[in-house]
Amino acid sequence: MAKKDSSPRRLKGYYKFSKKYPSRRGTGYAIGESRKMKKRERSLKVLTAFLLIALFAVAFVGVSLYIKLSARPLPEKKPETENTVTVENMGEIRAIFLENATLGDADGFSRFLENAKKNGFNTVMLDFKDSNGVLTYGSSLIDIPAGYEYNEVNQAVLDKIKTEGFKVIARVYCFEDSISPQRLGAYVYEDAEKTKIWFDAPAIQGGGVWLDPVNERAQNYLCSVIKEISDFGADCIYLESVEFPAAYNGAVPVFTADDTTLNKNQVLMQFIEKASSAAGNRPLFMGTSYDGAVGGDAEKLGGTLFDTAASVCSPLIEKPESGDYISLIETEYAKLNDSVKNNFTTLKVVPTVKNQPEDTNFYEKLSHSAAKSYIIVP
Repeated sequence: MAKKDSSPRRLKGYYKFSKKYPSRRGTGYAIGESRKMKKRERSLKVLTAFLLIALFAVAFVGVSLYIKLSARPLPEKKPETENTVTVENMGEIRAIFLENATLGDADGFSRFLENAKKNGFNTVMLDFKDSNGVLTYGSSLIDIPAGYEYNEVNQAVLDKIKTEGFKVIARVYCFEDSISPQRLGAYVYEDAEKTKIWFDAPAIQGGGVWLDPVNERAQNYLCSVIKEISDFGADCIYLESVEFPAAYNGAVPVFTADDTTLNKNQVLMQFIEKASSAAGNRPLFMGTSYDGAVGGDAEKLGGTLFDTAASVCSPLIEKPESGDYISLIETEYAKLNDSVKNNFTTLKVVPTVKNQPEDTNFYEKLSHSAAKSYIIVP
């Protein structure tokens, strides 16, 4: 049987009126194409062109930004030497307070450092702003009135202490200040109308004025002092009298138009945060009463100052009326440093303790105690 010359299956091909007859480019619809298809093709071309333009614009902006950033100088970082004290390398702080009067006696100053080294101290604390408001380091911020005598903490003093291997803690009395309130116009008053200045004791007893903790000028001034001290080269900064002055014998200090709504603790916390920023890379010690760290003080602090923006909390542990002082220091040191583990900001506790000159072995006993860090003040 002969093979069929043609297949029953009809082969598809292009014919004159086919809708899919290719154009010269092989992609369009040249014959029988619908308006819808032509419109779709045109829209696709417009969209493609728009995307290419957008991509070019993004690439251009990205390259321009990269060129600008690459040419921009890096921010200058304050150089840190190997001797810079930080929270991480602070280690054990065993500090002894150096009276400003001692700086006036070269031999006495040298003996003090020699004895401090023999007794195991590695840090010296000095007043850089005393309780009268005197800036002892020769600041340019404020002139000291005539009649205030003090020995300047100059670069030679700082170098001598550090050459002997000691760190330096600069103590700063904050709102307790008899000099700057007048210069700053930041007194504490006895009335909301601010017509009567408040004194912390009767004039016959030598009462002094205070900086108003609520006053922004007072806070800014103190932060400027702290920044100067940090730039001067002190290793750590210890804040004293970060508190509201307390009333006595009916003399009640007034801070705002309505003190019943005043959140004292919030005011102090915000100040410590600003002070910490002003201190830069210098660790900030928050000196406070024991009640200020445990339990709180409603009148002076509006709460506690145990967990603040300061790196270290330094509560004052007073000698008990009965019992062993060294044992109390050891117990509180362990308890407070265990409590600080739950803090978000304050990282360490270094207690401040009172010197016991009548106990000739006080330094030795404290150095052999379980309290690894402490600051001894008169």
